[in-house]
Parts: sequence; structure tokens; C-alpha cells
Amino acid sequence: MQNGGRDLVAVHVESSWAAGGGWLNVDHDGSIEGTAERVFLVGSQPSDCAGQVCYRVAPGLLRVESGGDATGWTTAWEITGTDYEQLAAEYPALGDRAEHLSSRSVVVREVAGGHVVFVANGRDGLLYRSVDGVWHRLGIPMGGEGWHFEEPPRLASEPPPADPSWIVALLVAAMLGVAGLLMMAVRRMWRGRDVRLTAGAAVGGGLLSYGACQVPGAGMFPSAMYATMLITMIVIAALVVLLLGVGKGVPLRR
Repeated sequence: MQNGGRDLVAVHVESSWAAGGGWLNVDHDGSIEGTAERVFLVGSQPSDCAGQVCYRVAPGLLRVESGGDATGWTTAWEITGTDYEQLAAEYPALGDRAEHLSSRSVVVREVAGGHVVFVANGRDGLLYRSVDGVWHRLGIPMGGEGWHFEEPPRLASEPPPADPSWIVALLVAAMLGVAGLLMMAVRRMWRGRDVRLTAGAAVGGGLLSYGACQVPGAGMFPSAMYATMLITMIVIAALVVLLLGVGKGVPLRR
């Protein structure tokens, strides 16, 4: 990491992909501003200060310490033990862990309300301490489909993310079921084919919506965006089927 000018931090990304490497500017809020046109090379910074606040990286470890030589140093953030072992296993062809999966450079900047910290963590990407004191593993800065961070692997000690897929599927199924029942009530037709059509639309729409929730994200576009688009199309298609099918035709004679 280097001084990117205009109070930005320039992050160097090494990549075998032709368009994936180079220098990128990161703003104080942790967002990517684009490619760095000018970089003031000052060498790797194992320590940095903003006012009376100082941070340093621990050589060969994923660790950041805060304090000072006079007051002593304490661990501000680290990944160790099982978390580190499993994280290293997530990165193929990692090589020397002490070199490629360790905290290597730190930049501290004063901002309104306090300070922010940026740490280059090798293959794990960029570590960011926000002004409220929370550390965030941002990942590798990437270009292509807009500037974004490639999310790093989840740590072994972190709980798995909540999966709302089945809840979304049940909500879609319930909505389509209610829509079909309302159409039958308005048209005063309670035929077996209408009930089956409504049930089929509800079950099919729910299952397809569950599948839509499993679509992975791509580049700067999160999976939630794709899921929302697909579920919207699924619901519209199912409502059209119900609208055209429920209560249409000659009612069955009793």
C-alpha cells in the first residue's frame, strides 16, 4: 500500500489475469475509487501513526498491533489457530504462508470522528478498520464489472450466514396461493382444475424462487440482486398463468 494522493490509499493488486492487477485507489470509507493515476512510492510500511495513535503489523503473521514503543503494544486484530489453518487451506498454491498470508503493510489516516486503518494482508486482501473501531476483511480489490472487493473466505469460527432461501420460497408460494384463491372467489368458480392450477403455480413458483436464491453473484453484482430479478420474473409469470387460467372456460357441472 502507498499514498494515493488526495487523501486516498493506493493498493497494489498482483494478478495473473491481465486486467486484474495494478494500483487501485481506496477511499477512507473503504470504497474503491478506481485506478491510481499517481502513486507516491514510499516502500512498505510496517507501522504508521495518525496523531498519537499508532499501529504496526507483526511480521509473518495475520496480526495488527496498536500502541507504541513507550506504552507497549497490544493486539488489535489477528487470525490465528484453526481459523488461520483453514483459511490457508482455502487459498490454492499459497506457497510460503509467512510471506503470502500475513499482514505486510499498514496505513493510518485521521478522519472526522477518529481514524481509519488499512492493512495489506497478502492473499487475504485488504483489512479495514472503520472510524467506529470495527475491523472488516474487505478482500481483494477487483475491476471488470465495476470496482468491487472479492469477498474473502469465511473463517472457521464465524457462524454460517443465514440462508433465507426457504423463507423466500414459502412467501412466494403463499402469495401465489392467496392470489389464486382470490381469483376463484372473485369469479365464483371453485373447480378442481382451478385448485390444481393454483396449487401447481404456488408450489412451482416457490421451488423456482428457492433456486433463484442459490444463484451466485458475479463481480460487483451480489447474488441478492440476481435473486430479486429472477423471483420478480417468476412471480409475474405465475400471476399471468393464474390470471389466464383460473375461472376460465365452462365451469364443471355438478
